[in-house]
Amino acid sequence: MLLILINWIYIFISTLSFGFLLKKIFKIENHNFVIHHILGLFLISIFSWVYAFFLPLNLFFYAIMVCIIIGSFLVFKNEIKIHFKEVKNNWASFSTTYRYSFVFIFIVSLAMSSVIPSIFDNESYYIQTIKWLNEYGFVKGLGNLHIFFAQTSSWHILQAVFSFPFLETTFNDLNGFFLVLFSAFCFQELHQFKKEKKTNQLYAGSIIISLPFLIFFINAPSPDLPVFLISQLLFYLFIKNYKEINTSMFSIILLLTIFICVIKITTCILILLPFILLIKNFKKLKYSLLKPILISLLAIILFLTKNVVLTGYLLYPLDIIDVFNVDWKVPTEIVDLFKIGTYNAAFDYQNLENLSTLQLFKTWLTSFKFNGVINTLFIILFIIFPFLWKLKSKEKSIFILYIIGVLHFVLAWNFSPQYRFFFFYMIFFSVQIGIWFIRKEKGILLFIYFGFVCTLIPFFTELKLSNYTTIKKINTKTSLLKIENILKPSLNSSMSLDYNARIENGFSYNTPTKESYFWTTGNVPLPSVNEKQVLFVKKHYKITPSLRTNRLKDGFKSVRVE
Repeated sequence: MLLILINWIYIFISTLSFGFLLKKIFKIENHNFVIHHILGLFLISIFSWVYAFFLPLNLFFYAIMVCIIIGSFLVFKNEIKIHFKEVKNNWASFSTTYRYSFVFIFIVSLAMSSVIPSIFDNESYYIQTIKWLNEYGFVKGLGNLHIFFAQTSSWHILQAVFSFPFLETTFNDLNGFFLVLFSAFCFQELHQFKKEKKTNQLYAGSIIISLPFLIFFINAPSPDLPVFLISQLLFYLFIKNYKEINTSMFSIILLLTIFICVIKITTCILILLPFILLIKNFKKLKYSLLKPILISLLAIILFLTKNVVLTGYLLYPLDIIDVFNVDWKVPTEIVDLFKIGTYNAAFDYQNLENLSTLQLFKTWLTSFKFNGVINTLFIILFIIFPFLWKLKSKEKSIFILYIIGVLHFVLAWNFSPQYRFFFFYMIFFSVQIGIWFIRKEKGILLFIYFGFVCTLIPFFTELKLSNYTTIKKINTKTSLLKIENILKPSLNSSMSLDYNARIENGFSYNTPTKESYFWTTGNVPLPSVNEKQVLFVKKHYKITPSLRTNRLKDGFKSVRVE
C-alpha cells in the first residue's frame, strides 16, 4: 500500500503537469481540479501513444516524462500554487462526513489495489499488452500472436506509463487512483448541492453509490472503470451546459468524449454529445473550432494507425475497409473467431444457431446468473425511464441522453450485448430515477453508507467470481489483503508464474502450464500465447503464428500450414 501511495503521488504530479499543458493549448478556463487531472491523463495517453509507435515505454521514456514534469513545474509554478490552494480549499469546505467518507474510499481503494487482481481479462491480455508496450512499444501484427492483444486500449497505454517495469514491483494501480480522483468529484458536487440545490449536482454526487460494483475493477487496468465514470461526468456536463455553453466547456466535453472513445471504441456513439452541443451553439463556437478539429483528427489517425500496425485492418475488428496488403495482416478466420466469441460471450457461450430474434432476446435475459440479472434490470430501467422522465423531470437534455442510450444498445446488440458495454447507461438510468424520488442529501448518504458496508465484504471473505460470470472454466476469485501488502502490492497476476517453452512450426513461444484456460497468458515472458489456443487454431484453421523476421520487435505474421 505504501509503494502504491507513492506511485499515486507520481500519477497526481504527472497529470497535474500535463493538465496545465493541455489547458494552455486549448485555452481552457476551468478550475475544477478533478477535470484538470483527467485532462492530464488524456494528454499523457496521446503523448505516450505517439511515442510507442517508435520506441518502448521503458526507462528512457520515464526519464523524458520526468523532464517534462519538471519543466512544467517551472513554467506553471504560479498556476500550480493556485491549484494546490484550490485543492486545499475544497478539502476545507467539505463537512466532516464527506472527509471521513473520502478517506474511507481512499484507504479501501489503496488496499484493493494491493491484492491480486481477479478480472479474467487481466490474465488473457491486460498484462501481456502492457508488457509489449513497456518492452517494445507497438509491434506489427501482434494480433497474429494472440487476437486479444490487438485490442490495446489507451488505458493500457496509460498503465504502461505508470507501471515502472524496471523495478522489482510492477504496479497495476491506475484504476484505484482514478476511482479516488472521481470520488473527490462526487463529494464536490454533493457539497455544492447543499448550497445550490441543483438536481444535476445530486446526480453527480450519487454516482459513488455504485462503489460496491466498481471496487472489483480497481486492481487491474480494466478500461471498463474509466468508461463507467467518465461517461457519468460527460452526462453531467452535457445536462449542465445544454442550454448554454462557452468555448472552454465545449473543449472539455469534446476532449473527454475523445478520451472515452479511445479507451473503449464501443462508446463511439457518445460523439453525438459534443456534436449536438456544437449544432445548438454553432454561432458561438464556430470561431474556435480549429483546435478541436485538429485534436479529433489526431485521435482518429492514432486509432486507425494503431489498428493497422497491430492487425493490418483500419477499423479492427471490422474488416469492411480492407485496403492494406501487409504481410502482418491477421487472417479473416481469426478475426471472425474473435467476433463470434465476443458476441457469444453475452449469451453464456450457448448455441445460438437457428434462433429467432425473440428467442435470442430470451436467451440473453436468462443467461448465466449475474449477467442475466443485470440484463433484466437494464431492460426494466430501459422501459420505465421515459415514463418516469415524463412524470418527474421533462428536462430535454436528459431525454436526449436516453435516446442516445437506445442507439447505443442497438449497436451493442449487433456486436456484443455484454452488460459491461452498456452498464454506464444502467448507472445513469438508476441514479437519475433515484434522485427523482430521493431529492435530499441525507437520503443519498444512506445509500452511500450502505454501499461502504458492502464494499468491505471482499476484505473479509474470498468471493468466487466465476460463480457469477460467464467465465465458468476459470477459478476467478477475490484475494484477501495480506500483512506484506501494507508495504508492497501483490503480484499483478493470479496465475502461476510457471511456464513451458514450446516450438510450433518453427515458432518459439512461452505458454502457461496445462491448468490454464484457452485464452489466458498471465505474466509469462514474451512472446507468450497459450498452447491450447495455438493448437486449436492450427487444427481448425490450419494457421500458426510466426515471426516476421528473426527479431521480436519486427512483429508477427500468420502462416498457413498443411
